[in-house]
Amino acid sequence: MGFFERLSADWLVLLIPLFSAFVGWFTNVIAIRMMFYPTEFRGIRPFLGWQGIVPANAQRLAKMSTRLILTKLLSLEELFASFKGEEFADELDQVVEEITEQVIDEVATKRAPEMWKNAGEFMQQQIRDQVKEEVRKVAVQIVDDFSENITDILDLEKVVLEAVEEDKELMSMMFLQVGSQEFKFIENSGIWFGFLFGVIQMVIWLYAPADWVLPAAGFFVGYATNWVALKLIFNPREPKKVGPFTLQGVFHKRQREVSREFSKLTAGKVLNADNITKTVTTGKTAERIFEIVDEHVNALIEKYLQHPMAAMLLPEDEREPLRQELTQRIRDELPKEGGLLHTFAGKAVDIKHELNHRMEQLPPDEFEGVLRPAFQQDEWKLILAGAALGLAAGVLQLVYVFS
Repeated sequence: MGFFERLSADWLVLLIPLFSAFVGWFTNVIAIRMMFYPTEFRGIRPFLGWQGIVPANAQRLAKMSTRLILTKLLSLEELFASFKGEEFADELDQVVEEITEQVIDEVATKRAPEMWKNAGEFMQQQIRDQVKEEVRKVAVQIVDDFSENITDILDLEKVVLEAVEEDKELMSMMFLQVGSQEFKFIENSGIWFGFLFGVIQMVIWLYAPADWVLPAAGFFVGYATNWVALKLIFNPREPKKVGPFTLQGVFHKRQREVSREFSKLTAGKVLNADNITKTVTTGKTAERIFEIVDEHVNALIEKYLQHPMAAMLLPEDEREPLRQELTQRIRDELPKEGGLLHTFAGKAVDIKHELNHRMEQLPPDEFEGVLRPAFQQDEWKLILAGAALGLAAGVLQLVYVFS
């Protein structure tokens, strides 16, 4: 019996390519979901259960991303080489005002309220302006010292790891947004490759309608659609001419767009002023920061204590408590939003611009490292999961359509 005679005898076989296209799409969608969800492990450890591949490997992926940033994209020394605190003096106005009021509050209003009151508004303003100018100079010196000691006080890997630890969904969100077009390609390609494999499957079924054919074909479709889609995301790295067509991996074709999105997310969600400030004010880096601040604040206090009027206002036994009180107040202000350190972290360097510019220049093999780690180690699980789902779909097709 010829092909068309077989086809007319059993028109249901026309459903095979359609069913195969659905299986290809469905298995790819499930594979992507399995990459990112659930965020926490669900099931019975260690034998039964699942956790999204990205959340399960968030710390490892964060380290790999940081390594890419530090070795290929950012150098702290280069970023801060041209930084000058004086250029950001206007940004420090709020901080300077707060520190000035703290100095006046401690020295004048608390310890010599009557003398401060009797000084009159004009003299008070003169003193306030003088103190403010001195505080501004000290603030600029402090941020200059932050810049010069940047490798001692800023550990980018620690910032990234702590941000990922605090927000369990952060890495998933990063990869989902950076690779949004690639994941959509995986889903849609499952339809077309599934349909193509389904046509081959239909022909085989027409000539060999054995019970094992549909389950085996389902297994192959689930496996192949996932495998092909993953390959086409990253290959070929460079544009390759094939007849009238130019082929290039979906991810590499979008290098400029991906660079822009990755830079925006990294600067906005990970290496932002809040996360940097929170990290550097804990542990060993905090000790170095407080050393810098204490050194300059103590120098400022010492300068004022040598003034004859300060000697009148401050007896010897009150000077050390004043020093400690002022130093602690300024320490407490450092990490607050609008504080000295927070302002420095937010204004010192344009991380977003630098990342974007340098990532656009990366060669293809290094650029691949932005998204590839999300797949590489565990992509076999995604392919195998697709194959298992395809097998199950083939069995259902056999039982309910061609039983």
